[in-house]
Amino acid sequence: MQGLEMVKDLAELERELAKKLDEARRSAEQRIAAAEKEARRISTAADVQIDQLTEGSKARIAAEAEKIGEEARNRAEMEVERIRKQTDANMDRAVDFVLSGVMP
Repeated sequence: MQGLEMVKDLAELERELAKKLDEARRSAEQRIAAAEKEARRISTAADVQIDQLTEGSKARIAAEAEKIGEEARNRAEMEVERIRKQTDANMDRAVDFVLSGVMP
């Protein structure tokens, strides 16, 4: 009889261990699922931040390019005006020189 009681105790112990193992497996699966969900959330948030930074960079680059373009246009217009004034002055001198040679 004592051997039968021992077998029953071992069987009960085995069921308890199997139950605890199953509970541990389910708990681990839940933790893994929660960790995966958190990883997806973090990844999505990082993607949003990357997109925002990219858009911000594009806007800053566009604004800087516009500023540089405007400065270049202003410098070019000033140079054109300087050359025009110089040309006008030279033209007046050239006309005076030609007229002085033609007219007595």
